[in-house]
Amino acid sequence: MYFISTMVNVRNINNIIAIEGESLVTVGMFDGVHAGHRHLLRRMIELSLQYGLTPYVVTFSRHPRQVLDMEYIPRMLSTTAERIEKIAQCGVENIILLDFDKNTASMSACEFASGVLCEKLNMKGLLLGYDNMFGNRARNDFGHLQELAEEKGFQIFTDDAVCIGDVEVSSTKIRHCLENGDMAVAAKMLGANYSVDGVVVHGRHVGTTLGFPTANVMVEDSDKILPKPGVYALMVHFDSDTYPAMANLGSQPTFRQNNPVLEVHLLGFNGDLYGKGMRVEFVTRLRDIEAFDTPQMLVEQLKRDREQVSLIMNTLKR
Repeated sequence: MYFISTMVNVRNINNIIAIEGESLVTVGMFDGVHAGHRHLLRRMIELSLQYGLTPYVVTFSRHPRQVLDMEYIPRMLSTTAERIEKIAQCGVENIILLDFDKNTASMSACEFASGVLCEKLNMKGLLLGYDNMFGNRARNDFGHLQELAEEKGFQIFTDDAVCIGDVEVSSTKIRHCLENGDMAVAAKMLGANYSVDGVVVHGRHVGTTLGFPTANVMVEDSDKILPKPGVYALMVHFDSDTYPAMANLGSQPTFRQNNPVLEVHLLGFNGDLYGKGMRVEFVTRLRDIEAFDTPQMLVEQLKRDREQVSLIMNTLKR
């Protein structure tokens, strides 16, 4: 669903011998491109203008832990395409993708800065986030970067943490919010409602028999984290249309179905959605999933859910 802007220059580090000009570089996963990341990117652009450097973001094509820990199951806030597009929306035109492999994992911070950032990107400035570190931890020489900077002729800049209330924004904290169903705090940290992309596939058609037809959404990227199971108020986007909606994310205990699903009921829509790509934007978690004694009891609850979603969406419009 994400289409990378033609204005952004995305290159793989392996395809670069040496760039022309001098660069200011920042390195990170940038998962979710949250408020803290955007603050860093704004500072990067400001410093680039101040020192006459070209800003470069170096990010990873996959999470480093997928290489370092074979049992690691990714729980990403954004796909690679989403990250690139969101970084580009912050005004950064040069994005470098790094294929993190065992060779890269073996590099110390100084080896990476010297052998990759200086040699390939002609780095004259390195911008570090408030908690930013890189390099092999067993061969940790991150503390010697300043000595390397003096030797290689680049400056090191730092950025402050961004807080929402008294909480420092981080991808880890956003994941915790999603796991707890706290969509409002997650949205504040992300700067937007959390969303997933998927394709509508055939389900069991139970919703239709209840008078609540649903779109069974198969999430495109299994690496993306899903919020806490429950019933949600949503905004759903497909083609050029947007609809308020509600969803059951998880099991269907009333019908003894334990396989987790994302079933979406669009308010005010009648039509065929099968095979369509859809973006599901989570607005609010309404309640836990419940097992009802009869289908009719479930229908009565769904009516109350629908009324609550309508009220929420009308409030958001004001």
